[in-house]
Amino acid sequence: MERHEFNLTEDGKLQGFQWTDYAMFGGMLTASLAIGVYYAFKNKHKANDEFLLGGRSMSCGPVSLSLVASYVSAIMVVGGPAESYYHNVGWWVSVSGPLSLPIVAVVFMPFFYNLRITSVYQYLEMRYESKWVRRLASGFFVLQTLLYEAVAIYAPALSLAATTNFPVWASILIVAVIASVYTAIGGMKAVVWTDVMQLVIILGGLVAIVVKGSIDVGGFNTVWQIALQHNRTGSDIIKIGFDLYERHTVANIVTGAILSSLCTFACSQTAVQRYSSMKSLTHAHLSLLLAMPCYFVLYSLAAFAGLVLFATYEGCDPLAAGLITKKDQILPFFVMDRLSTIPGLPGLFVACIFSGALSTISSAVSSQAAVTWEDWLSDQPCCVALSPTQQAFYTKLIALCYGTLAVGLAFSAGNLGGLIQMAHAFVGSVSGPLLSVFVMALFMPFSNPMGCGVGLVLGTCAPLVINIGASGLGLSPQLLPTSTDSCPTHLTDIPPPPPPPLSVHDLEYPEKLLGLSYKHTVTLGFTVAITFGVLVSLITGRTRGRRVKRSLVHPWVRWTLPDDDELNVRTTKYSHNNPAMTTDSSSL
Repeated sequence: MERHEFNLTEDGKLQGFQWTDYAMFGGMLTASLAIGVYYAFKNKHKANDEFLLGGRSMSCGPVSLSLVASYVSAIMVVGGPAESYYHNVGWWVSVSGPLSLPIVAVVFMPFFYNLRITSVYQYLEMRYESKWVRRLASGFFVLQTLLYEAVAIYAPALSLAATTNFPVWASILIVAVIASVYTAIGGMKAVVWTDVMQLVIILGGLVAIVVKGSIDVGGFNTVWQIALQHNRTGSDIIKIGFDLYERHTVANIVTGAILSSLCTFACSQTAVQRYSSMKSLTHAHLSLLLAMPCYFVLYSLAAFAGLVLFATYEGCDPLAAGLITKKDQILPFFVMDRLSTIPGLPGLFVACIFSGALSTISSAVSSQAAVTWEDWLSDQPCCVALSPTQQAFYTKLIALCYGTLAVGLAFSAGNLGGLIQMAHAFVGSVSGPLLSVFVMALFMPFSNPMGCGVGLVLGTCAPLVINIGASGLGLSPQLLPTSTDSCPTHLTDIPPPPPPPLSVHDLEYPEKLLGLSYKHTVTLGFTVAITFGVLVSLITGRTRGRRVKRSLVHPWVRWTLPDDDELNVRTTKYSHNNPAMTTDSSSL
């Protein structure tokens, strides 16, 4: 077999950036910042409605692309190909998640759009007449989003630093500062239009990797055949049925993907804030439907990119050869090893990675600023007294503060090894319970604030315990076999293969429960939260006689509540203040 040669310098390091790469990368950053500056000057005298919701005048095209970009982070751009390379393309079945978007468009979107609210958690206070439930849910969202920001910044920065010699601290500062600044000064319109530009760059970067890599190994058919030979693809790479402990089965992935997609698009602040910014409900519906093919293309490109990488390194895996230390570094390594001969391509790739991070951070910062102002500050006397322009200024300042805090957490990740694991665990653990709170509020008129609060806390704790426990035991997925038979002869210090990781099948109950597939994290949180939410609501007296307005529950269940007008008529009829009743009683 022909020996594989790597594009390394004399000291054994990958080739660095050329001026064309810096120009490509710098151009993307400059364009992102320029969009923010443009909208900052255009809307400098506008109020919070313009800053947070774009004046409710956005159209479906850019918002649709923005929704996709917001949830396609650098973690997916880097991690998706690595998953295909070291496991198989079975994760691509996650593309079934957007099948929930028609459900969101029909069931959830019209309700929240017609409420004309800025923070989705305003609805919880309206529904339950409870400020603490509203603030508990928004607080969980802010913490969840903040931890996700830290991961979205640090993970790609670490991957790039190990393969491109791009300093971690520089990556963290560039992503966080640029995203925070253009979001803080430009508002929702700046976020949406930079998301559009960044999504185009992500697509361009993945297409370049797939096309150039496939050509180098002999074409798409060669890539596919190599993947078939090594069980990276094919009809039998994953199981079909439902299995609590199997990492990937079709049923596990589809169930987790659809429920996660519901959590993401049905009632998360990031999504509802975009729906509320649309000029009409029709545009809001179209924004979701247009997002579906975009997700299909992105997931397919990322999955196939992993197969291209495997075909390239079929005989000499960089991880097994000790050239990289983590599987998520394989894509940056490939770019600097194989594409650095084409001027600008490495720069395009780095711009692709940073675009994924920027779109995630900017959307997160905007959402955090919205819920912080609306749920915690807007009703405070000192804030009510501010003019609309002053309110917008302080909201921008809040957005900038969240970006700064995310930088601090990202830097801390380098010293606190468990932060990333904790962040992943917490982000997945909160999504399901937050969805359950809104499902109870919308479809269960008997539910009460106590049930929602207890359900949210217990529903978050259950998957969190599972995730942290699995990490403590050292459970990790087994990588598929790779080869170093064709590595260059000068690579003499190839490390020995690591021992196989602890498998869930090696555990006995109750420890085996900690081996629950990560695809069930959202399902577990949702199930526990809604179960305890219903039970506590029933035990504590349901609504305790408080009237629930029909307009605050979903139209599908309004028939279970008395009509408001009819109820008012009956109340007046039998009231002590009814003149007819007074006359009748006085004649006795």
